[in-house]
Amino acid sequence: MRLSAFYVTFSIVTATASPLHHVSLNPRGLVTFVDNAADEIRKTADHAIPAVSRALMQISKTAAGALPKIARRVFDLPDNFIANIPPEVFANGTVGNAALWEEAVSIDTRLNAGTLNQMFYRLISYLQKIENGSIDALAGVGSGVSYIGQGLQFLHIYPGQFDQPQAALPAETLVRISSVPQQTIQSFGASGAWWPNYLNDFPPEQQKNLSSLLFSKDWLHLSGYRYNLGASGGKDSQAVTTPGRGVESFMLSDGSYDWLRDKTGVYFLKTAQEAGVPSIAAFANAMPAALTAEKKPCGTSLIAETIPAFVNYITEVLAHFSEQDIRIDYISPMNEPDNNFDTCTQEGMAVQTSDRAAVFNQLRSALQNSTTAKIKIMGDETSQVTPQALVEYATWLPAVLSTKSIDAISVHMYDWPDDAILLKYRQLVTNLSAPSPPPPIKMTEISTFTTARDMYAPWGKTGPKIMGAEYDPSIHSALDMARFIWQWLTLANAESWDWWTAVSNMMPCSPSKVPGCATTFSNTSVPAAFNDGLLYIDPAYATTEDYTFYFTKRFWVFKHFTNFLRPGAVRFDVPNALLPYGTVAVAARNTDGVHSTIFINRNVTEQVIRMELPGGGGGGKIVNGVQTTDEVDFENLTPLPVIAPDGTFTITLPAKGVLTLQFSVSGDGGGVVPARRKTRRRILLFGRERGEEEEEGVS
Repeated sequence: MRLSAFYVTFSIVTATASPLHHVSLNPRGLVTFVDNAADEIRKTADHAIPAVSRALMQISKTAAGALPKIARRVFDLPDNFIANIPPEVFANGTVGNAALWEEAVSIDTRLNAGTLNQMFYRLISYLQKIENGSIDALAGVGSGVSYIGQGLQFLHIYPGQFDQPQAALPAETLVRISSVPQQTIQSFGASGAWWPNYLNDFPPEQQKNLSSLLFSKDWLHLSGYRYNLGASGGKDSQAVTTPGRGVESFMLSDGSYDWLRDKTGVYFLKTAQEAGVPSIAAFANAMPAALTAEKKPCGTSLIAETIPAFVNYITEVLAHFSEQDIRIDYISPMNEPDNNFDTCTQEGMAVQTSDRAAVFNQLRSALQNSTTAKIKIMGDETSQVTPQALVEYATWLPAVLSTKSIDAISVHMYDWPDDAILLKYRQLVTNLSAPSPPPPIKMTEISTFTTARDMYAPWGKTGPKIMGAEYDPSIHSALDMARFIWQWLTLANAESWDWWTAVSNMMPCSPSKVPGCATTFSNTSVPAAFNDGLLYIDPAYATTEDYTFYFTKRFWVFKHFTNFLRPGAVRFDVPNALLPYGTVAVAARNTDGVHSTIFINRNVTEQVIRMELPGGGGGGKIVNGVQTTDEVDFENLTPLPVIAPDGTFTITLPAKGVLTLQFSVSGDGGGVVPARRKTRRRILLFGRERGEEEEEGVS
């Protein structure tokens, strides 16, 4: 999409929508407007999103009575649509993000803000349930269903999606990195959840090879690792139904301890420490089955009466690790606490917002009175930003900040928030922390998204509807991941960003049986396949004895961040207004003085930019360049750009790729991370023919 075309369309739609600030409470006039707006939506869907979404928001704020008609008109739904909403949708009061629409009453002070918000949230909640397949009210409606996802984007997900300023003539616009320091980056990591259960069966040599792939300086060089503290006791009343997703707890089903359990999980925890991974966290999806009333590791709730026993268990485990010289830097006592995972496809435990502060406060007290006083606490690992974090934080976060019972906020992003939402999220954390500085933010889990293509390619998709079954090892999925990292580093000022699981077996086929399986896109749901791993293993390894680790482009793109933005790096803004459409960048100065700038170009064409060296260009030089595209993995950029006497240079960003440049402002090239050199390796490490020439990282 060309920027000029976007502005033309935007102008037309804005002109249509401009009278909304003065609209009366005449439902007929509003419905007429919605008819026109709906036509604009269908004619210019990708360009019209900002104006139309704002228009519909304004209507929802000023005409509560007209909203059912609006819903019908926009989504082509029958007249009885609203009447078909099940009563339970209305049972729990306001749903959604009150902060997002709090300015509603300012448009027309005669309205009751609570009533308007509640109606709007209920509509959104209902549509989201339809998206998730949990309501069958639209059976037989026909074409109306096709507008549900689009409508959700217009009303809730995409406001401001295309408002990001971009350089009109990027080749003639000088890109200058801001001199104002932002946050200090701590880590980029992944979790050790689930896959150690599969690695139990792998040869010791391959376990060692995997440790090297994840932790060594020659490979991914993760600076963060998350150890999964299991909840399955061995003889529980119900076991986790998905093979491999029940993790052995050190507490048996009878309440006794067995420190020899989860052997492979502990092995990789130890190898992470031995490799010098600077940030290691332990997180619990659920409390041990023995501590629950149901005696199972899923479908349970942590309540006030069971908090002390759970806190005591965590403290016992951490004390044991300390005695074994296993270092844990952070403990996270709950994970996605809005979901108890009652289907038992994985371990899970719900924690009501009213009980969360007690968990953190009691855990802080217990750790201070033990050998684990230096371990920091983070939480609450809520699953989604918009419907959960923005709504729930006010109910528990101030209480733990006042008692200093939490050292960092950890959050997931399974609603894939857009840029505007993340700015609101960052502001919310700041507001709730005032007058003290806000605690650091850690984005600690994401995966399982479908790749942004077609009209979404330049910016990527957002919103909960992008979760789905898909296996995409290509650069397309990797660029989505890269933009998620950019979002959290630059908009939320997160200090850490973690991928969900480092290794997955969720391939759609066995690469030993189906040639090309590991490198081929698939969106089949049977067998299920997901974009949840950086590396993959053969799902049929038990019979094929294929112990290969298969790479994705996500692995190589993530390596740009894990290698070039090391702990202690200070981030600096790269203004988007200076960059081409569909391009963003992250810049930071590492502790050794070397500057790294990572460019993410989602366009299908190369983009040429002119840039000034960090610090104004005086005395600096470009010391390294590395790129990853659909064709190359972490490859040296040669030749490096030539610097003009004024300290500027021109660089071509590869199409659909990630390019990192390293600069030495002082002339010191220390800390530079070279690309890969040619070597020869074994098949079990790379999934290629034995003895084939392959590339390896060098220190």
